[in-house]
Amino acid sequence: MPSNLLASIGNYLQSAGAIPLLPSDLPEEGAPDLPIATSSSPAREITRLELPPFPNDPALFRFFVDGVQRTVATAEVTVNNVRVLLHLAHLIAGAMERVDNELRPHTFREALVLIFPYQALQAIDPAWSARTPPGRELSSAGQIYSIIQGGDPLYSDSSVSLELSRDGRSRRLLEPGHLIRTGDVRQKALNRSKELLRIMEVGVVWELRQQNPDDWILLDGPVAPPLKYGRLVDVALQGLQDIARPDVAFDFLHRVVGAVKRVQIIPEAGLEAALHPGPNLTIPVYRFGDVIVKEDDAVAKEILSAFLWLRRELAGEISAIWSSVSGLARIDVPLPAVLDNNRLRNDWNTLDEEALLNLLGNPSSFEHQRLKQIMQAVIIERWPVPSSNPTRMLTELFPVGETELWLTSQLRSVYEMRQP
Repeated sequence: MPSNLLASIGNYLQSAGAIPLLPSDLPEEGAPDLPIATSSSPAREITRLELPPFPNDPALFRFFVDGVQRTVATAEVTVNNVRVLLHLAHLIAGAMERVDNELRPHTFREALVLIFPYQALQAIDPAWSARTPPGRELSSAGQIYSIIQGGDPLYSDSSVSLELSRDGRSRRLLEPGHLIRTGDVRQKALNRSKELLRIMEVGVVWELRQQNPDDWILLDGPVAPPLKYGRLVDVALQGLQDIARPDVAFDFLHRVVGAVKRVQIIPEAGLEAALHPGPNLTIPVYRFGDVIVKEDDAVAKEILSAFLWLRRELAGEISAIWSSVSGLARIDVPLPAVLDNNRLRNDWNTLDEEALLNLLGNPSSFEHQRLKQIMQAVIIERWPVPSSNPTRMLTELFPVGETELWLTSQLRSVYEMRQP
């Protein structure tokens, strides 16, 4: 490229007041913050908090829940001249506990699952009907969390869905003719791993809620996506999906908060307030209109979304991250976590925006003070900075990062999984 072209572009940018970015060897397509803030949706600001960056309050959260997985293609079979991959997934969900200001491993649940399109293979080759996989199947029949703890060999059929349609049947995900679509077969296996891991995370949260009903749990990731798998975890959580039974959802969500470090969905307007550079942290709290799903992120009207510029002190210090919005974490606060009132356990999900404004917009109300307590507890967990990738350094809470490191250290290696 002629130097005079670069010079003319440089002159224009200088005249426009543009500031050069720090040198980086990452092209735009490799930017770590590329998936951040990719979608916006209408949302109502319910309240706005102004909190000091270093609260003196005691820690609130006792348990920190996360899940990790490793899925590899471990074998292949040939049917009608088509090579079909069989996958093996190692799934781990667990919780660390704060004990005397230290983080200690508390709950550990793991599963080794063979994932392959069993019914689709049977439809092509009748011989597969006699090749029943060993152990127990993780399927739409549910009770997956207890089956995983049984210690039996496990498998899951990626050609049928875990969720049920309106007629009570599993939907076909892969037809026999689809097996030639190698990428689709592989993606279905990865999706099944993600679904099973979320089911295990819900199981861990439910187990902790039953054993420690008065203690607070911080869940890594958005709260909304795992809810739809409640029926598959345990019979007791039937109705958790879509908050079909508000009493069941109240018991589950009571004292549970989610920490979202990869925020894809943001409000259509007003979020700039969270980037206020004043002495205090400005935290706008929104209620989105309905369930909105964007890849690995989701919001819902039953869950308040609080946006926090978690480590603004590091803004501009990481050359691969230039956007202020990339430093915004979202804290998912289910309404039962702030209402904390059995009077509303059966109809809390019907509260309209005006009712929420009256409850949370009043600084002297119990609900406002509870929300403030939760956000102060989140701020406490932001130091020290997790030693992770650039985006997580800005948006991940330290105990969540430590929990993930512990669980990841227990994953089987790729080489081990390819030689079962």
